[in-house]
Amino acid sequence: MPFRRILPPDADRTYMELDPDAVDTRVVSLHKGVSQELMRHPYEMAALVWLALAQTEVQGSDQPTIKNILLAWMLAPLNFLASQEIFEAVDRLTARGFVQQREPGHFYVDPVAIRVLERRELPARFLMEWNAAKAKWPGPVPPRMETAPH
Repeated sequence: MPFRRILPPDADRTYMELDPDAVDTRVVSLHKGVSQELMRHPYEMAALVWLALAQTEVQGSDQPTIKNILLAWMLAPLNFLASQEIFEAVDRLTARGFVQQREPGHFYVDPVAIRVLERRELPARFLMEWNAAKAKWPGPVPPRMETAPH
């Protein structure tokens, strides 16, 4: 069984927009300690992101559209798992302390581990720097085709 982690609340976080092209999109805020720990456990990462999004859906009215390739990649294992395997991953997340079971079938995701925010909830200075960095990014570099000498 995995060991239980106590996460420092002021640690670095990774921010991922659900839809990078939309201004009013939600943003997944993931604790970097969690992402490092679950990097080798894709089933648990998928279950954690899924639970965080599901918890937000209950509070919000609309179904989120995910166009972020990294989030889609994190959620991809759910397409190949049986429901029992997903529940086992949630049990491991509970043992790690990232998720708490309130009652059978109802879970609470620790907001220090992962949370889903409205974009407008982020600090204005952070948004300004984030948008500037996105504007400067040249995009993916296409692979170069090397030709063998004749």
